[in-house]
Amino acid sequence: MNKADKICILLVVVCSLFLYVPLYWIRMQEADKVKEVVVSFKNEEVLRVPLNKDETYYVSGTLGDVAVEVKNDAVRVEKETSPMHLCSIQGWVEQSNHPIVCLPNNIVVSIEASDGDEEVDTVIQ
Repeated sequence: MNKADKICILLVVVCSLFLYVPLYWIRMQEADKVKEVVVSFKNEEVLRVPLNKDETYYVSGTLGDVAVEVKNDAVRVEKETSPMHLCSIQGWVEQSNHPIVCLPNNIVVSIEASDGDEEVDTVIQ
């Protein structure tokens, strides 16, 4: 191992630390926010429930009913009717940046984090 190899390894380690710090900061900012499960059917919201309420909800999809289970601050599609059951294979989701997408049923299950204050989000053209 020569000097150039050591410098390359050091550079990779430093770059990885610089990439890790913003991700950790974003995760800590999201930790104190209220999280809700949002279920959409064809881009229309059909269900919004808190993530800390353990229960199973049923939503009508294109191919039939979809069972969405909320438990231990995580959400999953428990049962659904689709050819390959891709929605239920995705498993438990705990973070707001990992949606569960069920294309055959036109259902999207996502987690939204909010601080409780409703702010206006505008688009200026």
